[in-house]
Amino acid sequence: MSENTVNRKLLERLRRVEQQIRAFKELHASELQIVLDELADIAGEVEASRGAPLPGPEAPVDDPAANSPKRAKWLAEQERKQRPQSRRELLFGRGEEPRSD
Repeated sequence: MSENTVNRKLLERLRRVEQQIRAFKELHASELQIVLDELADIAGEVEASRGAPLPGPEAPVDDPAANSPKRAKWLAEQERKQRPQSRRELLFGRGEEPRSD
């Protein structure tokens, strides 16, 4: 092999290694950001749980179903649908119980 061929092959290998290192760096940077975002979501949930419970819609006083368990479940479901999902909830679900229709 000529010296020119050897140099060209070495340059190709060096470029490949450089490309792999850049990809590795970007992968870990994005993974780190995902972890930081998840920690921020968890901290937000902890702060929210420490405060007063969020006020929900109030049922009229003369409504016979105002205190029914089915209505309470429905109200909880509506509230859960209104709040944004964390990445953990998006990937693994919100821990909802399977439906028994």
